[in-house]
Amino acid sequence: MPGLDLAQFALVTLVMAAASIVQLAAGVGAALVGAPLLLAIEPRLVPAAFSAAMMVLLFGQWRSNAGSVPPGLLLPAVAGVVLGTGIGMALAVAWPGLASRRGCGVVILAAAALTLLAPQVAPRGRVLALAGLVSGVMGGLAAVHGPLVGLAVSRLRPEAARGFLGLFWLIAQGTLLLMAVPAGRADWGTPLLALLLLPGLALGAALSGPAQRWLVGPRLRAGILGLALVTGGLLVVAG
Repeated sequence: MPGLDLAQFALVTLVMAAASIVQLAAGVGAALVGAPLLLAIEPRLVPAAFSAAMMVLLFGQWRSNAGSVPPGLLLPAVAGVVLGTGIGMALAVAWPGLASRRGCGVVILAAAALTLLAPQVAPRGRVLALAGLVSGVMGGLAAVHGPLVGLAVSRLRPEAARGFLGLFWLIAQGTLLLMAVPAGRADWGTPLLALLLLPGLALGAALSGPAQRWLVGPRLRAGILGLALVTGGLLVVAG
Protein backbone atom coordinates (compact mmCIF):
# COMPACT_ATOMS: atom_id res chain seq x y z
CA MET A 1 0.00 0.00 0.00
CA PRO A 2 1.38 3.49 -0.87
CA GLY A 3 2.60 5.09 2.31
CA LEU A 4 1.67 2.09 4.52
CA ASP A 5 2.74 -1.53 4.59
CA LEU A 6 0.12 -4.29 4.64
CA ALA A 7 0.20 -4.76 8.42
CA GLN A 8 -0.18 -1.03 9.01
CA PHE A 9 -3.06 -0.86 6.54
CA ALA A 10 -4.88 -3.71 8.31
CA LEU A 11 -4.45 -2.06 11.72
CA VAL A 12 -5.49 1.34 10.38
CA THR A 13 -8.62 -0.17 8.83
CA LEU A 14 -9.65 -1.71 12.16
CA VAL A 15 -8.98 1.56 14.02
CA MET A 16 -11.02 3.62 11.55
CA ALA A 17 -13.85 1.09 11.68
CA ALA A 18 -13.98 1.36 15.48
CA ALA A 19 -13.79 5.16 15.31
CA SER A 20 -16.65 5.42 12.82
CA ILE A 21 -18.84 3.00 14.79
CA VAL A 22 -18.43 5.11 17.93
CA GLN A 23 -18.99 8.37 16.02
CA LEU A 24 -22.19 7.20 14.35
CA ALA A 25 -23.52 5.64 17.54
CA ALA A 26 -22.82 8.59 19.83
CA GLY A 27 -22.28 11.60 17.58
CA VAL A 28 -18.86 12.08 19.21
CA GLY A 29 -15.77 10.05 20.00
CA ALA A 30 -14.11 9.30 16.64
CA ALA A 31 -11.06 11.42 17.41
CA LEU A 32 -10.65 10.00 20.91
CA VAL A 33 -10.75 6.49 19.47
CA GLY A 34 -8.92 7.06 16.19
CA ALA A 35 -6.32 9.80 16.55
CA PRO A 36 -4.16 8.34 19.35
CA LEU A 37 -4.12 4.86 17.85
CA LEU A 38 -3.33 6.16 14.37
CA LEU A 39 -0.58 8.31 15.85
CA ALA A 40 0.96 5.19 17.36
CA ILE A 41 0.73 3.26 14.07
CA GLU A 42 1.86 6.01 11.67
CA PRO A 43 2.28 9.65 12.86
CA ARG A 44 1.81 11.03 9.31
CA LEU A 45 -1.87 10.11 9.48
CA VAL A 46 -2.55 12.73 12.20
CA PRO A 47 -3.90 15.36 11.95
CA ALA A 48 -4.42 16.09 8.25
CA ALA A 49 -5.15 12.67 6.69
CA PHE A 50 -7.42 11.70 9.57
CA SER A 51 -9.33 15.00 9.35
CA ALA A 52 -9.80 14.67 5.58
CA ALA A 53 -11.17 11.14 5.87
CA MET A 54 -13.43 11.97 8.81
CA MET A 55 -15.12 14.76 6.84
CA VAL A 56 -16.76 12.12 4.64
CA LEU A 57 -18.31 10.37 7.65
CA LEU A 58 -19.28 13.61 9.38
CA PHE A 59 -21.09 14.91 6.30
CA GLY A 60 -23.24 11.78 6.32
CA GLN A 61 -23.90 12.12 10.06
CA TRP A 62 -25.05 15.72 9.61
CA ARG A 63 -27.21 15.05 6.53
CA SER A 64 -29.03 12.21 8.28
CA ASN A 65 -30.14 14.53 11.11
CA ALA A 66 -29.95 18.00 9.53
CA GLY A 67 -33.67 18.73 9.86
CA SER A 68 -33.55 18.36 13.66
CA VAL A 69 -30.75 20.87 14.37
CA PRO A 70 -32.02 23.84 16.46
CA PRO A 71 -31.22 27.24 14.90
CA GLY A 72 -28.84 29.69 16.54
CA LEU A 73 -26.59 27.20 18.34
CA LEU A 74 -23.96 26.57 15.70
CA LEU A 75 -22.42 30.04 15.23
CA PRO A 76 -20.88 30.53 18.72
CA ALA A 77 -19.53 26.96 18.75
CA VAL A 78 -17.97 27.37 15.30
CA ALA A 79 -16.46 30.76 16.18
CA GLY A 80 -14.87 29.17 19.24
CA VAL A 81 -13.48 26.15 17.40
CA VAL A 82 -12.00 28.22 14.55
CA LEU A 83 -10.20 30.53 17.00
CA GLY A 84 -9.10 27.60 19.15
CA THR A 85 -7.78 25.63 16.17
CA GLY A 86 -5.61 28.59 15.17
CA ILE A 87 -4.24 28.81 18.71
CA GLY A 88 -3.58 25.06 18.85
CA MET A 89 -1.81 25.06 15.47
CA ALA A 90 0.33 28.02 16.52
CA LEU A 91 1.30 26.24 19.73
CA ALA A 92 2.18 23.09 17.81
CA VAL A 93 4.44 25.06 15.44
CA ALA A 94 6.07 27.09 18.23
CA TRP A 95 6.55 24.09 20.55
CA PRO A 96 6.61 20.89 18.44
CA GLY A 97 6.91 18.80 21.59
CA LEU A 98 3.27 19.56 22.33
CA ALA A 99 2.31 17.72 19.13
CA SER A 100 4.60 14.75 19.80
CA ARG A 101 3.20 11.39 20.91
CA ARG A 102 3.74 12.30 24.54
CA GLY A 103 2.27 15.77 24.06
CA CYS A 104 -0.77 14.33 22.29
CA GLY A 105 -1.19 11.84 25.12
CA VAL A 106 -1.29 14.70 27.61
CA VAL A 107 -3.90 16.49 25.49
CA ILE A 108 -6.04 13.35 25.34
CA LEU A 109 -5.82 12.83 29.10
CA ALA A 110 -6.75 16.50 29.61
CA ALA A 111 -9.79 16.04 27.35
CA ALA A 112 -10.89 12.99 29.33
CA ALA A 113 -10.36 14.78 32.65
CA LEU A 114 -12.36 17.80 31.50
CA THR A 115 -15.15 15.49 30.41
CA LEU A 116 -15.22 13.78 33.80
CA LEU A 117 -15.14 17.05 35.75
CA ALA A 118 -17.38 19.25 33.61
CA PRO A 119 -20.97 19.53 34.86
CA GLN A 120 -23.89 19.00 32.50
CA VAL A 121 -24.98 22.45 31.32
CA ALA A 122 -27.63 23.92 29.06
CA PRO A 123 -26.50 24.55 25.44
CA ARG A 124 -26.26 28.37 25.50
CA GLY A 125 -24.09 30.66 23.36
CA ARG A 126 -21.30 31.33 25.85
CA VAL A 127 -21.11 27.70 26.91
CA LEU A 128 -20.87 26.53 23.31
CA ALA A 129 -18.29 29.19 22.43
CA LEU A 130 -16.07 28.19 25.36
CA ALA A 131 -16.47 24.48 24.64
CA GLY A 132 -15.66 25.14 20.98
CA LEU A 133 -12.57 27.16 21.92
CA VAL A 134 -11.16 24.42 24.19
CA SER A 135 -12.00 21.77 21.59
CA GLY A 136 -10.27 23.80 18.87
CA VAL A 137 -7.05 24.17 20.86
CA MET A 138 -6.98 20.42 21.51
CA GLY A 139 -7.74 19.68 17.88
CA GLY A 140 -5.04 22.02 16.62
CA LEU A 141 -2.49 20.29 18.83
CA ALA A 142 -3.45 16.64 18.48
CA ALA A 143 -6.49 16.29 16.15
CA VAL A 144 -8.44 15.31 19.29
CA HIS A 145 -11.10 17.93 19.84
CA GLY A 146 -12.44 16.25 22.95
CA PRO A 147 -16.10 15.60 23.79
CA LEU A 148 -16.79 18.90 25.60
CA VAL A 149 -19.10 20.17 22.86
CA GLY A 150 -20.93 16.85 22.98
CA LEU A 151 -21.52 17.37 26.70
CA ALA A 152 -22.78 20.90 26.04
CA VAL A 153 -25.56 19.62 23.74
CA SER A 154 -26.27 16.39 25.60
CA ARG A 155 -29.65 17.70 26.79
CA LEU A 156 -30.94 18.05 23.22
CA ARG A 157 -32.98 15.29 21.61
CA PRO A 158 -30.64 12.55 20.29
CA GLU A 159 -31.27 13.33 16.61
CA ALA A 160 -30.81 17.06 17.24
CA ALA A 161 -27.55 16.47 19.10
CA ARG A 162 -26.24 14.13 16.38
CA GLY A 163 -27.16 16.60 13.63
CA PHE A 164 -25.58 19.55 15.45
CA LEU A 165 -22.43 17.59 16.25
CA GLY A 166 -22.13 16.23 12.71
CA LEU A 167 -22.06 19.74 11.25
CA PHE A 168 -19.90 21.12 14.06
CA TRP A 169 -17.27 18.38 13.69
CA LEU A 170 -17.41 18.72 9.91
CA ILE A 171 -16.53 22.41 10.16
CA ALA A 172 -13.97 21.76 12.91
CA GLN A 173 -12.15 19.11 10.87
CA GLY A 174 -12.30 21.26 7.73
CA THR A 175 -10.78 24.18 9.65
CA LEU A 176 -8.08 21.91 11.02
CA LEU A 177 -7.28 20.62 7.54
CA LEU A 178 -7.05 24.11 6.04
CA MET A 179 -4.77 25.35 8.81
CA ALA A 180 -2.57 22.25 8.65
CA VAL A 181 -1.26 23.27 5.19
CA PRO A 182 0.33 26.64 6.07
CA ALA A 183 1.44 25.18 9.41
CA GLY A 184 3.49 22.55 7.56
CA ARG A 185 1.49 19.61 8.95
CA ALA A 186 0.08 18.49 5.57
CA ASP A 187 1.76 17.85 2.19
CA TRP A 188 1.05 16.33 -1.22
CA GLY A 189 1.03 12.84 0.29
CA THR A 190 -1.85 13.66 2.62
CA PRO A 191 -4.67 12.92 0.11
CA LEU A 192 -3.20 9.46 -0.59
CA LEU A 193 -2.98 8.68 3.11
CA ALA A 194 -6.56 9.90 3.59
CA LEU A 195 -7.77 7.54 0.86
CA LEU A 196 -6.24 4.62 2.75
CA LEU A 197 -8.46 5.44 5.72
CA LEU A 198 -11.73 5.25 3.77
CA PRO A 199 -12.12 1.42 3.74
CA GLY A 200 -12.15 1.46 7.53
CA LEU A 201 -14.81 4.18 7.56
CA ALA A 202 -16.96 2.16 5.16
CA LEU A 203 -16.59 -0.98 7.29
CA GLY A 204 -17.51 0.92 10.45
CA ALA A 205 -20.54 2.52 8.82
CA ALA A 206 -21.78 -0.89 7.70
CA LEU A 207 -21.44 -2.27 11.25
CA SER A 208 -22.73 0.77 13.12
CA GLY A 209 -26.40 -0.26 13.27
CA PRO A 210 -26.09 -2.79 16.12
CA ALA A 211 -23.64 -0.50 17.90
CA GLN A 212 -26.18 2.33 17.94
CA ARG A 213 -28.55 0.06 19.83
CA TRP A 214 -25.91 -1.25 22.26
CA LEU A 215 -23.59 1.72 22.81
CA VAL A 216 -25.98 3.93 24.74
CA GLY A 217 -26.04 5.93 27.95
CA PRO A 218 -23.49 5.21 30.68
CA ARG A 219 -22.04 2.25 28.78
CA LEU A 220 -21.01 4.45 25.85
CA ARG A 221 -19.68 7.28 28.00
CA ALA A 222 -17.63 4.85 30.11
CA GLY A 223 -16.26 3.12 27.02
CA ILE A 224 -15.12 6.32 25.30
CA LEU A 225 -13.56 7.78 28.42
CA GLY A 226 -11.91 4.48 29.35
CA LEU A 227 -10.32 4.18 25.93
CA ALA A 228 -9.21 7.82 26.05
CA LEU A 229 -7.52 7.27 29.41
CA VAL A 230 -5.80 4.08 28.27
CA THR A 231 -4.58 5.38 24.91
CA GLY A 232 -3.57 8.76 26.33
CA GLY A 233 -1.64 7.06 29.13
CA LEU A 234 0.12 4.70 26.69
CA LEU A 235 1.20 7.60 24.49
CA VAL A 236 2.57 9.48 27.49
CA VAL A 237 4.53 6.44 28.70
CA ALA A 238 5.76 5.38 25.25
CA GLY A 239 6.32 8.90 23.90
